[in-house]
Amino acid sequence: MKWLVALVVVLNLLVAMYGTLKQRAPLDIHAQEVSPGLVRLLPPSWKTDASAAQASAPAAAASAPVAGKPAASAPVAQTKAEASTPAVKAPEKPAQKPAEAAGKKPQDKPAEKAAEKPADKPAEKTAAQEKATACYRWGALNDSLLARVKGGMPQLKLKAGQLQEDSKDENKGSGKFWVYYPPLATQSETKTLSAELKDKGFDNYIVGNDEFKGNLSLGLFGREEAAKTLVARLKAAGYDKAVVKSKSEPAKMTTLSFKALDATQAEHLKALQKRLTPGIPLKGC
Repeated sequence: MKWLVALVVVLNLLVAMYGTLKQRAPLDIHAQEVSPGLVRLLPPSWKTDASAAQASAPAAAASAPVAGKPAASAPVAQTKAEASTPAVKAPEKPAQKPAEAAGKKPQDKPAEKAAEKPADKPAEKTAAQEKATACYRWGALNDSLLARVKGGMPQLKLKAGQLQEDSKDENKGSGKFWVYYPPLATQSETKTLSAELKDKGFDNYIVGNDEFKGNLSLGLFGREEAAKTLVARLKAAGYDKAVVKSKSEPAKMTTLSFKALDATQAEHLKALQKRLTPGIPLKGC
């Protein structure tokens, strides 16, 4: 056992001596050379990270808030921290459009277009009014002709207000001639005259129900020459006051006015007039 301990001690001594006597490898100075382009001169105020940490430690200790007092140097430390932090570059705004640079809003254009549209409507309305300017008058028409004309009007497709009717009563000649003798001063004298005329072959009667009441009616003739012949006979017999009158009858006459007709309606109206009343032309309003 003792030999074993002694052997271990000897081995340790030998190892210690070997390490002491062993020569170190020569130092290669050229391996540590640095390129002159990589060398930079540092300012006198430059400090290593370690020295900066050591310098800031007392300042941090000095700026630490004391219990019961507010930290007065906190804004200064915050300012330094903000100064040391690189500023984040704000995103650049897109360049303004020419309309925005001039102070005009983008929504101004739709507003201008909306303002222009109402101005176009009156122009369209004026053009439509110019197309519907035809105006005609058709008449005068008696009752039978008016019924025929109204029968052909549906093809005109008239709208409300395009047709107007104007009617009035007119005295229309019947083509007959009436011979009468004016009444005398009294009714008895007129009756005596009527009897005398009958005795001489002139048939007559006393009118009693119209504007010629009291006159002696001597006859109604289809030709004016026949009426004048009777008057000549009465005059030859001594009765020279006989009168010839053209007999007329009241008739209702209607004039139709067509207003604001378009081109199609005007053409249909002209064709209808030529077909129904060739002798009664259309007249402009």
